[in-house]
Amino acid sequence: MINAGDGWHEHPTQALLDLLTLRERWGSFKGRKITILGDIRHSRVARSNLFALRKLGAKVTFCGPTALCPDDFSTLGATVEHNVEKALKNADAVNVLRLQLERMDQGFVSSMSDYALSYQLTPERAALMKPEALVMHPGPINRGVELASEVADGPRSVILEQVANGVLARMAVLSLCDDGRSLA
Repeated sequence: MINAGDGWHEHPTQALLDLLTLRERWGSFKGRKITILGDIRHSRVARSNLFALRKLGAKVTFCGPTALCPDDFSTLGATVEHNVEKALKNADAVNVLRLQLERMDQGFVSSMSDYALSYQLTPERAALMKPEALVMHPGPINRGVELASEVADGPRSVILEQVANGVLARMAVLSLCDDGRSLA
């Protein structure tokens, strides 16, 4: 059985492609600081990335408003921070999560503009990260809400590499499940 994402629980193939993207750039994860920013509560990506990154020696910070990033997520092994500037300071990478608009009618955020004002990854906030830090996003992006277009399309962005690596990582998983036989 291949878990290709199960509701709010986990998304292991996304974690694999995210790890591949970072490994191509860094080699080792040991001692790296990765911030996962956004709607942690509803994210299967956040959990899978946390578990994989910690196993590889990285430090993970979850960041978002309290309603979307409850303090009890620290029991999973992440540092929980609600101040985006603190969470981004000296980060080696940030994985910005989609604000799941279909779930926001439950009052998790007061408005999209308030969320963007407080948590959007803007060029100014990205400048708090290490100069060589990477920007990731599992997609689809709500441009102007969780991520400014200048950052999504900027030189630090590896989002398109994530997309390309998604095909490779998922092909590898299928190949392993096929016991190495050709998928053709």
